[in-house]
Amino acid sequence: MLLWLAALCVAAYSVQAMLPRIAPDTVRAGQQTAGQATGWRDVPPQEAAAIMEQRRGDDAFMVLDVRTPGEFSEGHLQGARNIDFTSPEFRDRVRSLNRNRTYLVYCRSGNRSGKALEVFRELGFASVLHMDGGTLAWNAAGLPLEK
Repeated sequence: MLLWLAALCVAAYSVQAMLPRIAPDTVRAGQQTAGQATGWRDVPPQEAAAIMEQRRGDDAFMVLDVRTPGEFSEGHLQGARNIDFTSPEFRDRVRSLNRNRTYLVYCRSGNRSGKALEVFRELGFASVLHMDGGTLAWNAAGLPLEK
């Protein structure tokens, strides 16, 4: 299982390494370039895992779980920080984040994190990745959660 996961991460990283890179400030959030929103895109769990591995230790990158604290404590992506989307303080907590960082945002299914993206856009964040399918898709892909 671990060997399969390592091979999957290497394959996903290799594919990502072949994609063209555009600086986050080149295109504003919501604008389209070459068929995709630069800095704002959906990523499948396998690609999310590869990005997390590639950016491990990078202060300009943060994994953000928008589920409830109870859901978070049951298992989350490695190194994730929890900001509950249903909390009345959600907008204020997001506002306090560094807008120049890249965020990988997820929830259980992709519903809450999809709604959370609206807040990130409204507040002027430049680079936010949304993990398609949330932890349900992450688990279905056989990827590990930490507690």
